[in-house]
Amino acid sequence: MPDALVIGGGIIGLLCARELHRGGMRVEVLDRDQPGRQASWASAGIVTPRIPASQSAGARLNNLSVERWPVLAAELRDETGMDVEYRENGCLVPAFDADGASRLRDEVPTLEAAGVPCRFLDGAALREAEPSLGPSVVAGQLLPGGNVENRRATTATALALGRAGVKVHAGALVTGILSRGGKAVGVRTPEGDRGADVVVLAAGSWSGRIPGADPPIPVVPQRGQILALQAPSTVRAVILKEDDPYLVPRVDGRVIVGATREFAGYDGSITAGGVAWLLSSAIEMVPSFAGCPIADIWTGFRPVSADGLPIIGQSNVEGLYYCTGHGPSGVGPAPGSAALLAALVLGKEPPIPAEAFSPRRFAR
Repeated sequence: MPDALVIGGGIIGLLCARELHRGGMRVEVLDRDQPGRQASWASAGIVTPRIPASQSAGARLNNLSVERWPVLAAELRDETGMDVEYRENGCLVPAFDADGASRLRDEVPTLEAAGVPCRFLDGAALREAEPSLGPSVVAGQLLPGGNVENRRATTATALALGRAGVKVHAGALVTGILSRGGKAVGVRTPEGDRGADVVVLAAGSWSGRIPGADPPIPVVPQRGQILALQAPSTVRAVILKEDDPYLVPRVDGRVIVGATREFAGYDGSITAGGVAWLLSSAIEMVPSFAGCPIADIWTGFRPVSADGLPIIGQSNVEGLYYCTGHGPSGVGPAPGSAALLAALVLGKEPPIPAEAFSPRRFAR
């Protein structure tokens, strides 16, 4: 019998299993589908800037993850031979009018005071940094950050776990969490019960649909429509339009354009309106996209929590832990989330304060 069962084989669940295994636990992962094929597969893998001076819970989790991504990428390459294409190619926030440009310029001293290297760009400097930008973009704020190829990252993590002796089960639907006397004892599946003293619920948008969780998890699916253009050598940095869509250049010449944020249940439809909005907004920023082939279009269901913060920590059931609710940005904060979860399970000092993420905040 394993020491711990992780429900969910997305990037969050896989990294939780990795951290627990490295902490000395025998771990197995149960995924209802193919590991990494849900929200993690649909992500753009954006790693946002680190803001050292911020004391908010979300910023601390992000900062922890930004520090860990380069190390994790190097370890996965060593363990599997796979390059997860982690790149610190910067993030550019565009402005589309004089007011927007003025606001971005005024923010630079505040960001620099918070420890974030930041440049305001307009005119020739903007065109030199991003030559493909169209005339609608009049200025920009260039920040640290970058992206990781999320599909390669999930695949590499699953492969590394397998090579380390951690079983990752595909098609393993969990239909309930089992507890006895206020303590977790395992999970229920259509093939029978599986025992473990620790259960980690990391099932993404399905986390709130598995019976036996206490407190119930206020997580709902948010549909994200997203597409990829075959557009080599167009944009250099991650373009982060403040109200979306974003543009993420990949090593293979694709540019990811995403994403809608729709509360449509588990309807995975690709809609004319969603695709039109993505394409029109992307072409407005980079006019040359109009001549680029569409390489792929897909949807994913992001797990959005009731208050927007991830849910990480022990539930009201001893031995049952949650690591879910990361919304549309789960890949970026994944390494920090897994490190925090593992510290709580293993009884170690958390790398950041954990109270803000506690599942028990929803039981008050």
